[in-house]
Order: sequence, then C-alpha cells, then structure tokens
Amino acid sequence: MGGVRIQSGASIPNLINLCVDRSVEGEISGRIYHCYTEEPWRFENVVQLLRYLERFYDGIRFPEASVILRNFAGKERQKKPAEWKAVADKKEMMEHRGQCATFYVYVQYRQNASWQGTLVWKEKEREVEFRSALEMIMLVDNALGE
Repeated sequence: MGGVRIQSGASIPNLINLCVDRSVEGEISGRIYHCYTEEPWRFENVVQLLRYLERFYDGIRFPEASVILRNFAGKERQKKPAEWKAVADKKEMMEHRGQCATFYVYVQYRQNASWQGTLVWKEKEREVEFRSALEMIMLVDNALGE
C-alpha cells in the first residue's frame, strides 16, 4: 500500500484520521475522523479508541471480521444494522490535525481477532504496516515518544 494512495484517501472506504491531542504516560486521547460522519468521535483512552474503531469497521462491514469476538456474557453481540453513508468530504476529513500527532489508519484485514493494515504518521510522512491492533497502538506510542 503506497503512501500516495493513503495520502489522497482514494478508494479507501474505511480510512481513519486519528488525531492525538493528548499523550500522558502512554495514555492518549483525541479525535477520530472518517467519511461517515461530519463530527469527530472523541476518545479519552486507548480502550475507547479500539472500541470505536471496532464499532466503525462492524458498522461499515469493511473489512469483514473473520471471527466473532467472545465476551464473558456468553452471548453474541447484537450487530445493529445501520445505514452508513459517506457524508463528509475525504479531503476535508484528512486535513484535521492532532495537537500531538496525526495518523492515518487503514485496516486491510480483521483476522485472528485483530487488525492488519497500514499506519501513516502524517507529520513525519512515515508509513509502516502493522500486524495487530496492539502493534498499531505500540507504533502510535513510539511515535509520540520521539
């Protein structure tokens, strides 16, 4: 996946603009932008970020999860059928910047109960592939520590 394609946002329906506004001792908070809402989703910690992204991928059904995540209740999560339609301009969505850093997240696969894809650090114009949600979070944390 080339950085040029991600930078332009071309043909990437699940592209996320992750704006990190605060980073304190490894905990981050900020905003998530995508094309299916004009308002950002605000997150206060890493767990909330991961939940929002999982909800987003489930909502647009892309990429499709290869497994259903388990829980202690023993029940399958009810996936609410929703109509997700692009309402925000991709170029405009990608122009938002975080106070600490900005990352573009492109998840290509959701296999083995995790995510695989590409992370672009906008300010440094660096791109790296990740093999799990944990690795993605560690890459963000490492970038913020530089």
